[in-house]
Amino acid sequence: MIGIGLCVVYMGITGLTGEVGTILLLFSVIIGTLIGTAIDIDAESMLLLSGWRKSLSKKRAAPLPRGSSHALFYPARGAYTIMASLNAGLGDNAMLYTKAIIDLCVTMMLASTLGIGVMFSAAVIFVYQGALALFSGVLSPLLSDEMIGAFSCVGALLTIPLGTNMMGVTDIKIANYIPAIIAAPVVVWLMSWVSAL
Repeated sequence: MIGIGLCVVYMGITGLTGEVGTILLLFSVIIGTLIGTAIDIDAESMLLLSGWRKSLSKKRAAPLPRGSSHALFYPARGAYTIMASLNAGLGDNAMLYTKAIIDLCVTMMLASTLGIGVMFSAAVIFVYQGALALFSGVLSPLLSDEMIGAFSCVGALLTIPLGTNMMGVTDIKIANYIPAIIAAPVVVWLMSWVSAL
């Protein structure tokens, strides 16, 4: 996991581009963090996934094989899934490929102790990540090149602490920063609108 974390940090650094101004990044991160912290996306998402997992494991009508209820939600949780899927929808699959390798390593470790039920997580991840990628793809034609560049740059910036979290160096609630990715194109649009006045 430390080795994978190092690769994720490298991917975040190489994804940064000098074409996006520091002021734009600053405004995007500040606005996004204020929104994400106010909602507390990290806690809410963990609570939602935990409740869903418990409800599935309690159903007697359709019992899941041993290990599937836990493995269903391990790859789905966290900001990396969302960022990778959104980037894939915009045509950049590098992060999604990296996440697939991470998921493979994690599920192999889980399968060694939890059994064959772990493979059932693939269906949930396919639907979840596919929906996010499709949503991003639908928005893509509405975004200018500058907006997509800002979106990708903020996403790359947030990838760096994701990698340090994987290595155990930091414990940052990255999910609370996810609105910054959405805020970036909006800030670009506002800045272009103000400059046009």
